[in-house]
Order: sequence, then structure tokens, then C-alpha cells
Amino acid sequence: MKFNINAPFWQFMNTLARFTALNVVYLLTMLPVVTIGTAQAAMYSTMFAYDEHDDIKLVHEYLRRFKRELKDGLINGILLFILIAVAIWGLAFWAAYDSNIAYGPLILLVAVSVAILFLAEYLFPMQARFANPIGRQWKLAAMFPWRAFGCTMALVVVDLLALSLAYFVPFVRALMIIFGMSWLAYAKSLILLWGFKKYGQYGEIEPQTYVNANSGL
Repeated sequence: MKFNINAPFWQFMNTLARFTALNVVYLLTMLPVVTIGTAQAAMYSTMFAYDEHDDIKLVHEYLRRFKRELKDGLINGILLFILIAVAIWGLAFWAAYDSNIAYGPLILLVAVSVAILFLAEYLFPMQARFANPIGRQWKLAAMFPWRAFGCTMALVVVDLLALSLAYFVPFVRALMIIFGMSWLAYAKSLILLWGFKKYGQYGEIEPQTYVNANSGL
């Protein structure tokens, strides 16, 4: 029997191996915690590049883009963490306040929390896709979810589906650790690219250069 590396099965296995390697490196680069923002931006940047050139070395590109996104990713990640922490503290404080007066602040904080979650969906993809100063990245990430509401809902559905499967199906949790995070980022990158194209570009697109593009990891 002749071995054919170009057969669909081996092509799929090659792609699976590349995404698995990327997934492992992605998780490792998030271990310092403060680099979570940088890792998110680098992952989206890599997925955007993969959409244009599916033969790139995913791990090589990810590490290169991680270095490029390091500064803005650190700042954006820390600022977003503080924002989320303040929102959670506010919700916990008013939820524990045994009085009717708490309902108003709670409703407001729930609305703010939703807005923060929507902003978080776009902050790092915006950083990865467009060359803008940090202030403009935040402004665009805050405005774009409402302008592209259909895109935002699609992203939320993908997240909820992934979280639900991981919560209710233990086997899926293992798959997410092995290769699922990179596949999830790829699925969301397709939605994001569609949204950016449909609702307009927001700055100069980051330069997309590829070194030694081939089918390696």
C-alpha cells in the first residue's frame, strides 16, 4: 500500500498536530498570568495570519507575534483585570446589601458587566488586527460590539457553547487543554474577520509577514 502524505486523513492529522502544539505553547505563555492579555492578542494575530496563509508555522508565528504584542498586551491585560475586579467587587458588595436600595446599583452593575464582557471580546483581537495606540484600542473595543451586534452575539454563542460543553462533558475539558483553545480561537477569528470586513476597518492593518512558511509546526 502506497503511503500518500497528501491524503485527506494525513492532512487532517498534520493540522491537528500543528494546532495541538500551538495550544500547548499558548497555555504555557499564559502561566505567568500577567501575560494572559499578550497571549490572547498573539493567538488572534496568529489565527488571522493562518486564515490568509494556512501553511504558516503556527508555533513559530505565535512566538514571534507574542513578542510583538507583549507591551500592549501586558497593559491591556492588567487594565482589563482591574476593570473586571472592580465590577465583581461592586456586584458582590451590593448583592450582600440587604435593602431595596441595592436593586438600582445592581441593575446598573449588571449592565456594566455585560458591556465589559463585550469589550473583552474585542480588545485583544483589535490589538492584534489593527495598529492603534492603546487608548484607541479601548475606544474601538467599547464601541464595536454595539455597532456589530450580530458579530458580538455570534462570539458570545461560541463562548457559551464551548463553556457549556466543557462544564457538562468532562472529556471535552481534556480536549480543550490538548487542542481545543486554539480551535476555539480559530472559530472566533473567522467571525471577527467577517465582522471587521462587514462593519469597516479601524486603523492600519498590522503588517502580516511570514517566515519560512510551510506545513511544519
